[in-house]
Amino acid sequence: MIVGNLKDFKNVKFENENINKAFKFIYENNLLELPLGKTDIDGDNVWVNRMSYVGKEEELCKLENHHNYLDLQLVLSGIEGMGYVHIDRAFVKMDGEYDAVKDKANFVGPLDGIIKLHSNDFVIVWPSDLHMPLIKVNDDQIEKAVFKIKIN
Repeated sequence: MIVGNLKDFKNVKFENENINKAFKFIYENNLLELPLGKTDIDGDNVWVNRMSYVGKEEELCKLENHHNYLDLQLVLSGIEGMGYVHIDRAFVKMDGEYDAVKDKANFVGPLDGIIKLHSNDFVIVWPSDLHMPLIKVNDDQIEKAVFKIKIN
């Protein structure tokens, strides 16, 4: 998992070219002006889901991972809690079956921690990074962009 702020990543290059495409799109567009829902960037390789919501209580949020795509979850405004735990923790168990269409599996188990993501903060999560987005910090609206980045 990488946790960062956009101001620190403007000149960073990643080995995975699809991550670089996502960051290029971030720096060249006003993401708050994107319509809610999916916007294609590079076909099945990179797209973004623009979201707007109020966070939920932790017990209502899902612990998840993805097998074929990385998530780059970027808070545009507001504050969101992001829970995390590594998949190899003995106390974490899969909850149900992997959904290949959604590229998503749910898990149950205690978190290692919760990070507060503020405006322009992001996380990049790999398949081994179980993450729990949407955790409520306050009652304010959260504006967010979730980039789906195909793993090469």
